Amino acid sequence: MPLLVLLNMKNFCAKSLGFFFLWFFSCSTPASDPAVRIRIPQDPESLHPLSYGNAIALQLLNLVHQSLLTVDFKDKTIKPLLAVDLPSVRVQDSLSFYTYTIRPEAKWDNGSPITAADVAFTLKLLHSPLLENERWRAQYGFMKDIEYSTASPTTFTITCTGYSPEMKLMTGDFFVLPAYQLDPEGLLSSIPYRLVRQKHDSLALTQNFKKFAAFLSSAAIARDTSFVKGSGPYKLTSWSSGRALLLEKKKNWWAKNLSSQKSGLHANPEKIVYQVVPDNAAALLALKSQQVDVMDNIPLVSFQEMQRDPKYRQLFNFYTPSSYDLIFMGMNGEDPLLKDKATRQALAHLINVPLVVSSLHGGLATPTVGLVHPQEKTFYNSELQPLKFDSQKSIQLLTASGWRKSSSGWEKKINGQTRSLKLNLLYRAGNTDFENMALLFQQNASKVGIPISLQAMESSQINEKLLSRDFDLYFRTLVGNPFSYNLVPLLHTSNAKVGGANVTGFGNRQTDLLLERIAKEERTTEKAILLKELQQKMQEESNMVFLYFQQSKIVVSKKIDSVVVSALKPGYDVLRFIKK
Repeated sequence: MPLLVLLNMKNFCAKSLGFFFLWFFSCSTPASDPAVRIRIPQDPESLHPLSYGNAIALQLLNLVHQSLLTVDFKDKTIKPLLAVDLPSVRVQDSLSFYTYTIRPEAKWDNGSPITAADVAFTLKLLHSPLLENERWRAQYGFMKDIEYSTASPTTFTITCTGYSPEMKLMTGDFFVLPAYQLDPEGLLSSIPYRLVRQKHDSLALTQNFKKFAAFLSSAAIARDTSFVKGSGPYKLTSWSSGRALLLEKKKNWWAKNLSSQKSGLHANPEKIVYQVVPDNAAALLALKSQQVDVMDNIPLVSFQEMQRDPKYRQLFNFYTPSSYDLIFMGMNGEDPLLKDKATRQALAHLINVPLVVSSLHGGLATPTVGLVHPQEKTFYNSELQPLKFDSQKSIQLLTASGWRKSSSGWEKKINGQTRSLKLNLLYRAGNTDFENMALLFQQNASKVGIPISLQAMESSQINEKLLSRDFDLYFRTLVGNPFSYNLVPLLHTSNAKVGGANVTGFGNRQTDLLLERIAKEERTTEKAILLKELQQKMQEESNMVFLYFQQSKIVVSKKIDSVVVSALKPGYDVLRFIKK
C-alpha cells in the first residue's frame, strides 16, 4: 500500500498506527545502517539561521553551522570552535574590546577561507532591516562595531558598549554565515557595520535592500539543501516534511583531518537521521523495535517500565541527566491581595514539593531553594532551608499579615475595602505535570480556606496576561544555563513596569544593586557570596517560589558508543556518537 495512502487514512486506529510505524522503519532501515537515528516529536518547520522554527531546528542548525565559540557538553566549559582561542579582552572607560582570530584551517564548502569579513557580514545580517531578526538586534545590541586587523584577514576586534563577564561568550555565540552564498552581489560588504545600525530605517527604503531581504526571506534559505549549509561538519541531504531529515557528514569538511583530541572538534556519525514521530506511543514502539537509536523526553511510566524490563536493559542504556529547566510558581506582588510578603510566604508553604517530585516525576527531579541549580555547588545557597509544606505555618502567616478567617473565607481590609483571598492560577494547557501540580495546590489551599481557580491557557495567552499584569499566580518553566547570571532583565525593578520581564514586581533598591553587582562580578568567590544573598532575598520575598529542576529521561541504543549526556540541551552530544 502506498505510504501516502496510509498517512491520509482518517480512521487509522491507534493499534494500526503502531504497525504502520514498524512497517515504515523496518522497510527503510537496513541492518547495517550506519546512520544514527534520533526521534524528534515535531518538524523543525524552518532551518533559516536567523528565523529558525523551534528548538529542534536549532539542534540541527548546530550541526550545519558553527560559531566562534562553543560549549563542551562533557565538562560544560566554553571552548573555541571557529576561533583559535577565547577572545582577548580589553576594557577602556565605557567600552570593551574583544579580539578574535579564526583558525587558519577553517574553510567554507567552496574552499575559500572563513575570514573577519564573514563575521562582519553576519553581524550586519543580525541588524539589517526587513529581516526577521528582531530578537537578535535586541540580544546583540551591545555590539557597536567591528574592526579588521591590518596584519591578518582572520583577526578582528568587536567593540561593545559597557562590560559584563557574559560578553566574553556572547561575542562569539552566533552562527558565522557564508557571505559568498547569502550575499553573492556583495551588497553588505560595501556598508560598514556601524552604518547598517545607524541607517537601519533609511536602508529599508532602498530597492537594493528590498531585493536582498526578499532573497534572504525566501523559503529556499530555510529548507533547500543547496542553501542550508555552513562551515559545520554536516549538510542537509533531504527533508521530507513531517517525516524525516537526513544529515550527512561532508567528505571535505575543513576540520576532518584535525585531531579531535587537540582541536576539540568532533563529528563521528557518518549520517544522522532525525525521524519526526509526534505520537509518543508510536515513537516508543519504534524505539523498542530498534528502529530508532535515541529518544528523549520519554513519559515517566514508559521510561520506568523499559528500565525494569531485562529485555530492554540488554538493548538500551538509560540516562537521567539533570537540566537547567526550572519549575517555579510566580505571584503578582503588585496585586493588593499579594502585596504583603507574608501572604506570599503563606502560599509558598502550601506547595508540597517532595510529593510532586515523587508522585509526578518518580523522583527524577532536583528540588531547589533558588534559581541556581544545586549541582552548581559554588553558587548554590546550601545553607538556605527550603520552604516546607506546612498548612499550620501558612495559617500563622496569613494571620500575621492581617487576614481574618470567617465563614466565607479569609478577609482583610485593603485600601479601606474588605477583600477576600480568592486567587486564579494560570498554567500551560496540555502540560499534565502543571495540571496535576495545580490540582494538588488547589486541594492544599482549599484545606486552609483559600479558593483557587485554575486556568489552563496557551503559552501566548499566558504571556499576554503576565506582561499586562492581569494575573494572580502562575506555574512556569524558566530555562537557564550555568554560564550567565545576568538577572537584571528578569528581576530588576526598572523592568517591573507593564510590558517588562519582571512580571512579579520583585525587588527594591537593595536587590537592584545586588543584581547589578552580580552581573559585573568576575571573581568566583565574590560572585558566590552575592548569588547566595540573592537566593535568600528571593525566598524571603517569595514573588517567585522555586520548586525543582527537571531531569531528562533519555534512552540510547547500545549500538551507540561514546555517549556523553549533559544538563545542556538537547541532553546529549550527538557529535561524539559512534555507531557500531
